[in-house]
Amino acid sequence: MESKPDCLASSVDDNERANWHALIATWLGGMFDGMDSSIFAIVLFPALSEMLHSNSHSIVGMHGSYIIATFMVGWALGAILFGVLADYIGRARVMTLTILLYALFTGLCATAHSTWELALYRFLVGAGIGGEMGVGAVMISECWPNKSRVFAVGAMSSSLGVGYMLTATLNLLLGHHGWRWLFVAGVVPALLTFYIRAKLKEPKQFVEVQNLKILAKAKSADTRSAFEHRILRSTFHDLLEKETLSKILPVVALTSTAIIAWWAVLAWIPAWINQLTGELAVEQRSFAMYFKDTGMIISGFLGSWLISKMGYKRCTIFTFAMAFICSTAMFLTTKSFGIVLLLWILAVGFFCHVPFVILWSYIPELFEARIRSTAFGVSFNIGRFAAALAALGSGTLIGFFGGSYALAASSIASVYLMGIAATLFMPKSSGRLLMHEPDSSPEAETALA
Repeated sequence: MESKPDCLASSVDDNERANWHALIATWLGGMFDGMDSSIFAIVLFPALSEMLHSNSHSIVGMHGSYIIATFMVGWALGAILFGVLADYIGRARVMTLTILLYALFTGLCATAHSTWELALYRFLVGAGIGGEMGVGAVMISECWPNKSRVFAVGAMSSSLGVGYMLTATLNLLLGHHGWRWLFVAGVVPALLTFYIRAKLKEPKQFVEVQNLKILAKAKSADTRSAFEHRILRSTFHDLLEKETLSKILPVVALTSTAIIAWWAVLAWIPAWINQLTGELAVEQRSFAMYFKDTGMIISGFLGSWLISKMGYKRCTIFTFAMAFICSTAMFLTTKSFGIVLLLWILAVGFFCHVPFVILWSYIPELFEARIRSTAFGVSFNIGRFAAALAALGSGTLIGFFGGSYALAASSIASVYLMGIAATLFMPKSSGRLLMHEPDSSPEAETALA
């Protein structure tokens, strides 16, 4: 068999190494996203009861909902802002900025002495996490070949479960010493930026788009082709076009469903366990999170297999339906902490997380490279504003139901039914990543040549 020329073989090896470095960096980034995003949920009751000088679940639940809502708004704004920035200055650079942002302000949460001070820090943590997670999903999609991409995205998504599990471990090790120490540990992700700066390269499609922009800018405005004018437009301009909006709006409904349920239903599990046990329940909260996180990790790998067998639409309908059944049944039938509750939490962790695996793989296929990060940031994260409102609503419901986290969470879980309806309008995916929209590809190829 004829061997590849040395220069070609070297180029292939370099690309493979770059792809693996992208997977490693995004996996580690996702792990620390999971850790820093979940610290507040696991310390919510002890932290706020200390600040508010109250053990009332109605009072703690209400203020907890304010902070979760603030975190969601920060996440949404950060995802959109950094998503746009990544289409201009690069995915790797933005990942570095976002990780530094959320690591620094997670550490500052340890210094908070009022709920509003903690809410401010969590807002900025959310901005960093939202930016890193969106840019990471786009980057891993662009770095891996089409056939293996869904499995690379699945592997990356397993990192969140590991991050949540790391939070549970930190709670076991540090929880008895006070909730502030968990936030101190949240500074560790800043070390990841050294690896990113040393090893991570920009995806090929991003580099090609930047080269096209340089060629277009070198020409005078009256000599540019229609494609060259288009590629120099603001990325937000294209989001307002009818064809792009027709893709974004159904996706917003899907992402809103998954995000609302995660942050206005599952986020109350640790505080609910405090209520079930009637004590601080450091170990019980940690064990519950271990089971949820195990379900998430399994979903990262098995979810990719489900997508390959069922397709995006059928897989979304199936997992939304199962997530609704499992979360509602868990909250309404469980009255004490034990193995039954832990098994329910395992199932909830799995089925509530698979929709994210689907969306991280599906959304990048809908948009061309030039606007992909912007479109992902907007379409995936507009739902976080809805999640913020749902978190506030869940706090009100907790008070309405006399401090019952279970009744409030199970009521909001009905949002999954909205998600099932939204799947009927899912845009058809190309099954691959588009460099450019089909009508602009010939000019793009000529420019690149």
